[in-house]
Amino acid sequence: MRPASTHPEPDAPRRAITITDAASAYVALAAGADALVFEAALPPGLMADLRARRPDLTLYAAHDGADDSGLDALIVQRPDGVLLRNARTGRDVAALGGRLAVCEAQAGLPDGVTVILAAIGHPLGVLDARSFAGASPRLAGLGLDGTAIPAGLRAPAALAQARSLVRLAASAAGVAAFDMLTAGEDCSPERLAAARQDGFEWVVVAASGSVAG
Repeated sequence: MRPASTHPEPDAPRRAITITDAASAYVALAAGADALVFEAALPPGLMADLRARRPDLTLYAAHDGADDSGLDALIVQRPDGVLLRNARTGRDVAALGGRLAVCEAQAGLPDGVTVILAAIGHPLGVLDARSFAGASPRLAGLGLDGTAIPAGLRAPAALAQARSLVRLAASAAGVAAFDMLTAGEDCSPERLAAARQDGFEWVVVAASGSVAG
């Protein structure tokens, strides 16, 4: 999930699970998650403990962009990356990349060590999906957050078209494409296999959704 030019890419995780606290993190870990996405502030030491339990685990934190006040404290804990919510254009990725560079420098970390996953959750992001190509060398994944798309645009045909545009944009950017599954959706091995067949290297599963598999 990292650009080949600057970040050696590990095996693409089949499933990332969003979590809200330490308890849900350990549940997801026991369920065999390949990656975790923190949706809330991290308890001190949790990342280190999770890595000690599963050295191959990839850890991300969801944030709202370059102006998110929690980034400074987050980067000190050295997540593998940040999932940018509601990305509308490549400029959002570029701005977050610049902020991460400052945070890394302040934390004494190598420049570029923290990657970005951009989740498109607005029609503008779908229409401007090509702008994500070349937005930042930190960009490691591009996906569609169907849960954030207005209800009137969630018809199967409209979502299928949006997913196709996002997959094309991810391919143009040379990054992984990911799908986001809403709570209650089928997360069975068959569903995950179908997502991969559709061109998504991995999926992000809502914390309250099924973690079967």
